[in-house]
Amino acid sequence: MTQDAFAFLEDLDNENCLSFIEHAQAKTQRDWLQSERFKVLKQDILTLLQDDRQIEFCQEHRAKMYHFHQSAEFPKGVYRVASAASYRSGLPEWKTLFSVADFDEILGDDVYLEGVSHYVEQPEKVLLTLSSAGADSAYTLEFDLANKQVVDDGFHFPLGKNHIAWRDENSVWFCPAWDSRQLTTSGYPRQVWLWQRGQSLSEATPVYQMDETGVMVNAWRYLDAQGAPIDLIEASTTFFQRDYFYVNTQLEAVPLGLPRDAEMVGYLAGQLLVQLKTDWQRSKNRFQAGSLLAVKLHKGELGEAVCLFCPNETQSIAMVETTRKFVIINLLDNVSGSLKAFKWDKGAWQEVVLPRFPKGAIEIADQPWGGDTVYLACSDFVTPLTLFALDLNVMELTVLRRQPKQFDEQNIEISQHFTLSTDGVRIPYYHVGKQKNAQTPTLVYVYGGFDVPELPYYMGAIGKHWLEKGNSFVLANVRGGGEFTGWHQAAMREHKHKTIDDLLSVINDLHQNGYTSPQHTAVQGGSNGGLVVASAFIRQPESIGAMVCEVPLTDMLNYTKWYAGASWIDEYGDPENPQDYDYLEKLSPYHQLNTQKTYPAAWITTSLSDDRVHPAHALKFYGKLAAHQPQTTWLYVPKTGGHTGNSTQEDTAEELAALLCFLETVLM
Repeated sequence: MTQDAFAFLEDLDNENCLSFIEHAQAKTQRDWLQSERFKVLKQDILTLLQDDRQIEFCQEHRAKMYHFHQSAEFPKGVYRVASAASYRSGLPEWKTLFSVADFDEILGDDVYLEGVSHYVEQPEKVLLTLSSAGADSAYTLEFDLANKQVVDDGFHFPLGKNHIAWRDENSVWFCPAWDSRQLTTSGYPRQVWLWQRGQSLSEATPVYQMDETGVMVNAWRYLDAQGAPIDLIEASTTFFQRDYFYVNTQLEAVPLGLPRDAEMVGYLAGQLLVQLKTDWQRSKNRFQAGSLLAVKLHKGELGEAVCLFCPNETQSIAMVETTRKFVIINLLDNVSGSLKAFKWDKGAWQEVVLPRFPKGAIEIADQPWGGDTVYLACSDFVTPLTLFALDLNVMELTVLRRQPKQFDEQNIEISQHFTLSTDGVRIPYYHVGKQKNAQTPTLVYVYGGFDVPELPYYMGAIGKHWLEKGNSFVLANVRGGGEFTGWHQAAMREHKHKTIDDLLSVINDLHQNGYTSPQHTAVQGGSNGGLVVASAFIRQPESIGAMVCEVPLTDMLNYTKWYAGASWIDEYGDPENPQDYDYLEKLSPYHQLNTQKTYPAAWITTSLSDDRVHPAHALKFYGKLAAHQPQTTWLYVPKTGGHTGNSTQEDTAEELAALLCFLETVLM
């Protein structure tokens, strides 16, 4: 291979790299962040984000509602509490428990709240996960909500990609990741320890260690409202292959013997809830891929397995939750949400009839421990979120909150279409818009990886500043995602190109049916989706008017060397393997970029605090493209936010406003 002219962008401490980023950012600032249009957009989006009428999504514990709230006064947010009675009345009486900004001084870092883990039997005991600059690496502190203070000599952990979980009020499972000796080659923890209150960290008990060539380990306790708790370890040998262990009273890790590609999703009535990815022959029974099983467990030994639900070819299981007596399945059917429920009653599982729900996207927002109430958030592209409480004991569905409309949905139509991909497989996509003509600016969003489905969520700010104007939005449900059973497996490794085939088939279908035209079509994707849109952009630039490529992978010959990249070999393949190298080179946007071709306008983003997908992917791709087409290529690089955009509402509003200014200009 020829020498890589942009290899210096792999070192974020390199002065030339930092100077390169500064120069690129200055160009983006000049071109897009100085106009009056940008300032108006940013303020309007920020006003939407800070609207006090937004639904307060909470964790309920012991008749109290806990909520993370961001505002102009508290840009990093506060954690607050109200009684469940006042919340349900619509007039919550909030009391602030802590401000996230106060932890900057305590930890000597710029931190953002990643999560609050309540010990559910004593919910005023919490573990706070505080992310450094929005990255995956985080600190963990034990905090006392009753006294509003950090616990002296509590369960505190230094910065790392650690996994921490309550075992009981006086012990935690922890998988450390603050020292290189604790890590796998993917940069995740490989050890499991049990730490008892009163011990020093050095006195904690080691329980399990995996080989450093694996991906990661995790440990947790399942509480069972109908029986005794169990402790489990998950050791992921690859991203999609794992071994599960039962931890006995002697703190020995006993293998459970489940299929290595199966996923454990719950525990109730002494039975493990297991979702299959491939068929499983067990005794005289053969269980089909995609099925949800209940498998009896006795002192670490697997017993009888029963199939609760087996999805058909148009379905997939998106999520499973347990209550005191019920198992709830969040089911996708033709990329629209629905629910099923099963009850353990008189020694057998019985399906129960649920109230009717709206079509669209359904999320299980919360399930308070020890009860049979589930909180559900429902929406579609043009219907704002509604928060329901479902009492499974009486099958009563109650509306708790309705989010106010954020845009005028009049004349905006939603339609689902199917088009044939290159190999003849039917690919679904949603079209949302007012118009059907070749001049309609259209934004096509895609992800297509890691078994993650893309659903018809409410459009919010995009609805107001894109759809209201008469522009269109398309959601492409391509292979590689989790929309259907087997959809993911169909586009892995040497078949990853099928994800790009599918996206281009959707785009071509839009053009052939007169919904838009190439010069008015933008493609958008982030992370794996960034790889997909960049690959489509490189392969068929004549079909695209603009690309939005966010925190992407683009260098597929080097991705395993950086950050968490080695953990994704299951998804993409291994460039060190000669059999994989050729197709990865053909997939790699950075290597396929051809300076003899003309490409459309490009908006590329990363974050200097992204410690999951290395910024070098975005930086090198931008560098090579900008050297070829400097006038139509831009780079947006915030310092905070990490891979997931965990930052302030103002930062979120700024990035979206800049993006909309770009799209409005280049697609019109």
